[in-house]
Amino acid sequence: MPDSVKKGLLDAYRQFLRPLVRILIRHGVSTSEFIEVIKAAYAEVAETEFNLPGKRQSQSRIAILTGLTRKEVARLKATDYGRLESEQKDVHRVARVLDGWHLDPEYTGPYGMPLEIPFEAEKGLSFTELVRRYSGDMSPRAMLDELLRVGAAREIDNGWLRVLSRSYIPESLAPEALERTARIVENFLNTVEINLKKEKTGTGRFERIVLTDQAISKEQLLLFEEFLRRRGQEFLEELDDWLNDLGPATDEQAWFSGVGLYHFIEQDHDLNLRAEVNDKAAEREEK
Repeated sequence: MPDSVKKGLLDAYRQFLRPLVRILIRHGVSTSEFIEVIKAAYAEVAETEFNLPGKRQSQSRIAILTGLTRKEVARLKATDYGRLESEQKDVHRVARVLDGWHLDPEYTGPYGMPLEIPFEAEKGLSFTELVRRYSGDMSPRAMLDELLRVGAAREIDNGWLRVLSRSYIPESLAPEALERTARIVENFLNTVEINLKKEKTGTGRFERIVLTDQAISKEQLLLFEEFLRRRGQEFLEELDDWLNDLGPATDEQAWFSGVGLYHFIEQDHDLNLRAEVNDKAAEREEK
């Protein structure tokens, strides 16, 4: 592959990874945990989709295709590419600090209760020392800010700290919501992949986009959201009715298929705006 094509491909991946990375950071997933998932995905795809005709994919060939070592490939295969819990589970540094605060004998008192500690101290126990012991090079102030943000600790009188939770759960998501998100993103990217491989117009899958020619105001955005909710829902229901009228498949080969419809706002990082748009559109929809 020419270097210019590879660079363009990596630049594109960096761009569409941004919203995914925002989700990961918001929910406490570290870089090392995400890299482990990437390695597993590389090895699994190399084994199942890039094998030579009539030949079983070897670990050596998977290593060549992915850049992983054969030892890494063997480890990933042994865990069913991450589907089974790994014995070498990477624990997030924030979780390690909370565990240390609850389990380290020096930081616990009678009946194993975690002690209240100062942020820093010239001698004796301190939060700064706790972070150094269980998190390595992470800034104690940054660690405290994160614990305060998620409600795992709070500041009490005279700069002392009290831990409130042993669990690090930045934000909770229902498993079914995560499964749905994964399915939506995978289906869309599968369509993108097919269209990148097509040799001529009309041979790929249907994928179109409509967007404004110029920036629009908040009120116009609300109107567009209202219009999209109403007409988009009507369109999807029409498609659903059409598909249901087809009846069950009678051929030996059969596929599941569908259409996804989504609204986007470029450079949409304003959570308050997003909430306002959704709330007002929902109010208008109810009326």
